[in-house]
Amino acid sequence: MDMRLNQEQDELPGRELDVVTEDAPDWHLLCAQAASEAGAEQACFVFFQDDPQAPAQMVGRRFRSAWQDKHCLTVWQQQRFYCALTGGDIGFDTNTYCHYLAVPVSRGQLRGLLLLEYLETPPVLVPSRRRGLDILATHGALLWRERERNAHQRRRESSSRRLLRRLKGLFSQVPILINGFNSQGRCILWNDECERVFGWSFDELRQHPAPISLFYPDPEELRRVMETFGTHHSSEFREWRPFDRKGRRLTTQWANIMLPNGDMLCVGHDISEQKDIENQLRLAASVFEFSYDGIMLTDAGNHVTHVNPAFTRITGYLSEEVVGRSPDLLRTEGDEDGFVDELRRHLKTRDYWQGECHCRRKNGEAYSLLLAVSVVRDDEGQVLHHAAIFSDITYLKEHEAELKRQACHDVLTRIPNRLLFGELLDRAISSARRSEGRLAVCYLDLDGFKQINDSRGHAAGDRLLIEISTRLGLITRSCDALARLGGDEFALLFTGLHNDLECDEILDRVLAVINEPLELDGERVRVSASIGVALYPQDADDAELLLRHADQAMYQAKKQGKNAYVFFDAELHLHEHQRQQQLTQLIHAFREGEFLLYYQPKIDLTNRRMIGLEALLRWQHPQRGIVAPAEFLSIIIGSAMEFDLGRWVIEQVLKQMTYWCRQGMEYRISFNVSSGQLMHPDFIDELTRLLALYPMVSPSLLELEFQEGAVLADLHGAVAVLERCRLLGLSISFDDFGTGYSSLSHLNRLPVDIIKIDRRFICDLLSNAHDVSMVESVVQLAAALRMAVIAEGMEQSAQGDRLQQLGCHYVQGYGISRPMPAEQVESWLQAWNDRLPPP
Repeated sequence: MDMRLNQEQDELPGRELDVVTEDAPDWHLLCAQAASEAGAEQACFVFFQDDPQAPAQMVGRRFRSAWQDKHCLTVWQQQRFYCALTGGDIGFDTNTYCHYLAVPVSRGQLRGLLLLEYLETPPVLVPSRRRGLDILATHGALLWRERERNAHQRRRESSSRRLLRRLKGLFSQVPILINGFNSQGRCILWNDECERVFGWSFDELRQHPAPISLFYPDPEELRRVMETFGTHHSSEFREWRPFDRKGRRLTTQWANIMLPNGDMLCVGHDISEQKDIENQLRLAASVFEFSYDGIMLTDAGNHVTHVNPAFTRITGYLSEEVVGRSPDLLRTEGDEDGFVDELRRHLKTRDYWQGECHCRRKNGEAYSLLLAVSVVRDDEGQVLHHAAIFSDITYLKEHEAELKRQACHDVLTRIPNRLLFGELLDRAISSARRSEGRLAVCYLDLDGFKQINDSRGHAAGDRLLIEISTRLGLITRSCDALARLGGDEFALLFTGLHNDLECDEILDRVLAVINEPLELDGERVRVSASIGVALYPQDADDAELLLRHADQAMYQAKKQGKNAYVFFDAELHLHEHQRQQQLTQLIHAFREGEFLLYYQPKIDLTNRRMIGLEALLRWQHPQRGIVAPAEFLSIIIGSAMEFDLGRWVIEQVLKQMTYWCRQGMEYRISFNVSSGQLMHPDFIDELTRLLALYPMVSPSLLELEFQEGAVLADLHGAVAVLERCRLLGLSISFDDFGTGYSSLSHLNRLPVDIIKIDRRFICDLLSNAHDVSMVESVVQLAAALRMAVIAEGMEQSAQGDRLQQLGCHYVQGYGISRPMPAEQVESWLQAWNDRLPPP
């Protein structure tokens, strides 16, 4: 049955009654206004239909006379407007005592009358009343048009609903995708196939406020889909890629059919599987055509059917030269028939083979292939094709050989590297274990190499390393081994040793050949070596452990002054292990905030006034209480913690000084820096940053204290760092003066403002004439160099009197005060000043 015919038939019944029977307050109000305006008993509207055969439509209360279409048409045809009318004038069949007046209604194609009924002869209309009635007639025409449109819309919606009810039953179980959405995007139809493909039920989509967004979460894509709902050309099938409930992207085709009320019926089908097949075929063709690997297909009779461009690039053979022929190019040189026959026998029992083979190109050049051959069978197991995929690995094979050589040898010196040395050491240990022999592993580090490398450049450093490796190679036997471990570190393996004395002789010879001068850029230079030695089997029986023990012994050789060799000492190793454990404990304590600063006053003996404080580090141990730095500072020195702890001390001093400044108290504070802190490349930058962070503290109130050991390793560099500290405004103090071997020679070169005499010269000052001479000499030297002098360790007032006699006026020590927490300084100073005699 033609659905469109059914739709038209459904619209016919009751069509002419939709507007006439409209019971709207608007009509009653409008008719009442017209009657009032004209002074009539009542009023009504009559509208003529477009179809001449259709009856006129009357709206409003019925008149006392039975008006018919012919009466209305008579008034309209005779143009009897705005004048009094009787029943006879209109053509009533019966006499009537009522009088009438008609106003024309005309709006576009709409024609009608505003009829007014009077019990007496109607008055003559003045112009103002006539204009008022014309306006009311126009309002009636507008209201009629509005009601017509509403009625027409209801008829369309009713028709669409009836159509959808019929379609739901028809399309519910058809094997194609059919759904429907209204003009607001709500789902009104969703068949079983849609539920199967997309996963959502009709009830779920019907309740969702924007169901289309489930399939198209991307706003831009959703916008394009919604645009098709309002186009007149959307009935053509278009491809879309919606998501299903599981988040999978489908490929579908849809055509939209707009229903009379603006709803949209959508018909589609899922082509995801077909698209996947097409894409796979397209991908397979693309892979075959553009693959960098050569591909060759043969039929069941082993004749070539297809080859790709990479095949020609690798082998040199064109497609027309091999198609239809046996794949002779797979024959390896030296065994042309053997390889092919073996491959065929293998593929009779197995469907896959992979391996390397060596062939010749069309031009005769030899090359290596990585070949994989697969058998393609039909459903019954019969061979259809053979697929051969191969890569030219000639370059890789050559590179592999080179990498094997490079992986085991140092690139610069061409001697074995750590990897190969480990293998050689493993073999030597196995051999020594079988023969109960002895061997020595030496870890060698060059002394002074860094200075040469930094001052003369890396090229000169490389030449030095090559020369050293050559020298070491000349003194090692064929049964021994030499390797460069990295940087300026080397390893030596000596086998077949009979006693320790024999090892000593070899090591002396090693030190001697390294210490011989060599010429770099026209200058003779020397380096030495620090060597650590571990012996098998007494020190370890494992290669890695032997090398590690030798490394630890090398560090001991460094500590003992360099240019020496040290044998591994298990007891020393245990001590180092304990030291590492202690360092780990100190690092934990630092992170937990267990360190703090104490402050010890410095006094001017002349007026007994405090001239400043020295910040001293303490460890507040959770169990032991306050621990002095003598117990832990040596463990920290040389570790990564050294610089971090020194930076923390400076920041704590600045924080405390800032607090005191805010309280109106300005104290001069000194702090100690170690060698590792002072010579650290970031020391000046960090000091500058911290000073900027605490601007209330004047740098002139800070005093940096260092010991002679902090500058001995690099006196020139230390001078530069101290000068920069001076430029920042700090004073420089030479701590523990007199304890070093060359203090006097260094003093003239160092930028020093204050000399601190070590406490050991103060303790016996009252009884030891040597100490008196020492203090007197330092005071005179300081006066000549215009430096201040402070004596440490004053514990008796008599020592202070003697120091004054010798010209030393500044002191600190337990005789003045023990170090104290910062919060006790103010009360101590108050008590100290209270005991002073009045000025």
